Amino acid sequence: MSTVEYVILGHQNPDVDSIVSGYLLEKYLNNHGYCSKFIIPDLKIDNENLIICRNYGLNPSDYQGVLPRDEDQKYILVDHFERDVPGVVSGVIDHHPTNQEFSYSYYRNEKASSTASMIVKGKEDEFTKDEICLAVLATMVDTVSFHSSKTLPEDVTWVKEMVHRYQLPYSQLYQEGLCLTNVCEPSDFLNHGLKVYQFGDKQIASSSVLLLHPDDYKEMYPSVFSLLQNYVSNKELEMFALIIHDMTSFCSSVYYVDATEVRKKEFDHFISRGSEVIPELEKKLYIKK
Repeated sequence: MSTVEYVILGHQNPDVDSIVSGYLLEKYLNNHGYCSKFIIPDLKIDNENLIICRNYGLNPSDYQGVLPRDEDQKYILVDHFERDVPGVVSGVIDHHPTNQEFSYSYYRNEKASSTASMIVKGKEDEFTKDEICLAVLATMVDTVSFHSSKTLPEDVTWVKEMVHRYQLPYSQLYQEGLCLTNVCEPSDFLNHGLKVYQFGDKQIASSSVLLLHPDDYKEMYPSVFSLLQNYVSNKELEMFALIIHDMTSFCSSVYYVDATEVRKKEFDHFISRGSEVIPELEKKLYIKK
């Protein structure tokens, strides 16, 4: 491990875009003479994400491992922009723009439908057909097959170009992108897509579920909110944002949970956590400071 120049690291509880981005960036850097290694330090990877990636020839389990303890080890973060690591963050490639400023050697954080598309677009000839398919898959999953408000028209055009050029199975990729959540108990609302965000000395967390008929789960909500409030208190969080997407009407509801109350906000479209929910919470945290 000491010979690895860059360790590539996706966010905690990695989703499809985080996994695919790490895999693609490792391939790209190593092909250009760098010694890099993509590592997933999480002991458990969400089963849905495992299955989707494996269906397209990428086994995330192959990349699970322990991070090096060398304090001089260089890291490149993909699909997130800030993280405590046992080394030095040298670079970031992300699609969740923030008001925070960083002094990383390389920092690319811009609006895009997926981090994987950012890595591949304009350099398609340096990737195989299967790798292009993975980037398209990550884009479809991260935008819920273009129903999310984070979807950019230029990325839709790019996906269609890739589908045509490489004869990719668009209908199959579209179905993969919808990613309905299998919810059986309250903890599924907490853990599905769980992410923790650090803003200065404050932390917020968020999860999201995609349901065909959210009203069918309403009897479970009191237990869900109680679980989330306990989580907020135990983790000393500022807030927890639970996002419930209605896949029948492609609209969303957000439940903002703190230690004392639960507030609901409804949206008439399929919202993006990364470009709508979290940036708005970030602004409020900075205003409170």
